[in-house]
Amino acid sequence: MMKIAFLFSGQGAQTPGMMKELADRFPAAREVFDIAGRTLNRDIYELCMQGTQEELNLTHNTQPCVLAADLAACAVVRSTGIEPDAVAGFSLGEYAALTASGAIAPEEIFPLIQKRADYMQEAVPQGEGAMAAVLRCAAEEVESLCRETEGFVVPANYNCPGQIVVSGEASAIDRLLQTGTERGIRMVKIAVSAPFHCDLMAPAAEKLEKVLDGIHIGQPNVPAFMNVDGLPETEPELIRRKLVLQAKSPVRWEETIRRLRDWGTDVFIELGPGSTLAGFVRKTLKGEPVQIFSVDNAAALEKVTQALQGEL
Repeated sequence: MMKIAFLFSGQGAQTPGMMKELADRFPAAREVFDIAGRTLNRDIYELCMQGTQEELNLTHNTQPCVLAADLAACAVVRSTGIEPDAVAGFSLGEYAALTASGAIAPEEIFPLIQKRADYMQEAVPQGEGAMAAVLRCAAEEVESLCRETEGFVVPANYNCPGQIVVSGEASAIDRLLQTGTERGIRMVKIAVSAPFHCDLMAPAAEKLEKVLDGIHIGQPNVPAFMNVDGLPETEPELIRRKLVLQAKSPVRWEETIRRLRDWGTDVFIELGPGSTLAGFVRKTLKGEPVQIFSVDNAAALEKVTQALQGEL
């Protein structure tokens, strides 16, 4: 029997006008933006549609906007009768995944994610932290490179084979980039406003823990595969604990995808702006008999519904 996993985009996928076509054509999508605007007391739909790339790149704006885009795409896909057997989300997307699973109410998720965004931005002063992608290197090689670099720098995102993102002090990232260039290793500095998913985010994790203590987290309707260990989780208190750890721990996305596949997943549907996660799945499960889709517009929606028609 076919097993479907919903995957939810994270920070970095944001673009002006994201989800406009779906939001304008499907009431289910527009309702998500309305909930976001109502619970945050600011027009998230207008920000997503009319905001500049620079405005959307501000963490204060990025996280609620991408969350709304993720959940809007999910609402539209679900309106066609497609339901997940499991969920997972990349960093910020993990919150969308838990909302989609029924573990956290939509009315609670947007105020929570706004606080998370602000705590993460406040944890390290602007310009003191950085992130970079290391390409075509094994995880062990990247970990060794981080250890030999003066200053604090560690792997933050294990995206897929041959792509690992490192995070840390800006000066240490610069030194690592210089070493990589000298050794012929391809590296790309990422335009982010903070060094996410490392111990520099510990202050944000502490504040987030206090907020999460006041949030009702119920048992998800389907397993949620979590970032910190790639394991499926259904226990509310463990989900709460793992969300706190997630802020300062590496995103083990490659491991998450492999575990989803081992669990029996044969259809992966990325929900939210862009198709980055779909690309990670293709690289991770190269040669595997799986179907991979990204849904952020009407044509993509039609493609997935036609492909799965008769199998639901």
